[in-house]
Amino acid sequence: MQTRKLYLLGGNTSQEEANIHFAKAAGGENARIALLIVYREGWEAFLPRYTNHWIAQGVRENNISVIVPNEKGELDLAKAAEIVTDATGIFIGGGHSETYYSLYTKEPFKQLLREKYAAGTPLAGNSAGALLMPETVLLSPHDTDNQQAWSGSGLGILQNLLISVHFSQWQDEPNLISGLHHLNIPIGYGIDEDACLFLENEEPVNVFGSEQVKRIEKGTL
Repeated sequence: MQTRKLYLLGGNTSQEEANIHFAKAAGGENARIALLIVYREGWEAFLPRYTNHWIAQGVRENNISVIVPNEKGELDLAKAAEIVTDATGIFIGGGHSETYYSLYTKEPFKQLLREKYAAGTPLAGNSAGALLMPETVLLSPHDTDNQQAWSGSGLGILQNLLISVHFSQWQDEPNLISGLHHLNIPIGYGIDEDACLFLENEEPVNVFGSEQVKRIEKGTL
């Protein structure tokens, strides 16, 4: 059985250690990486923040396929599904979390991402992308248009835990603790911007980056 590898980056998508590890896990020179992002004006200029470390590990630039909606927020779902199906590594980017949620926790992505991950394809998410991974998504008041905490059904890659990103920078611990209690979920991980929580088979095994990941257990509060 393939080892399932999951990378949760807390806000800085250009983290060197995490991206090198991900690129190698995806196949290095033989990798085909799907990058899922949302539309913003000039989005092409931001791509090197994702891709530079991958390319430095031998990933061919023409083997990095970007899934991005058009200016109206519309996706070519058939083409996107084809890219994800063919990928040896999948990275969900950061940006407007509510838009990421509306696009990528729905079908066909939910089933495809779960199947690819279960089959051993490395899966990564930065900021918004990391927030989508659990069964329950918790958005901070810092991360919603109405500045209210919000929760909804996520991809279900991870069970019985919550994720918080930009953790120290947003001073988001009270929101994470509140989410654990109100949603009756036992464990939360607060991930700082320059940190990446790396999991194998859904178990945390390492933290990459210069900052920290904090584990909070509801039963100890």
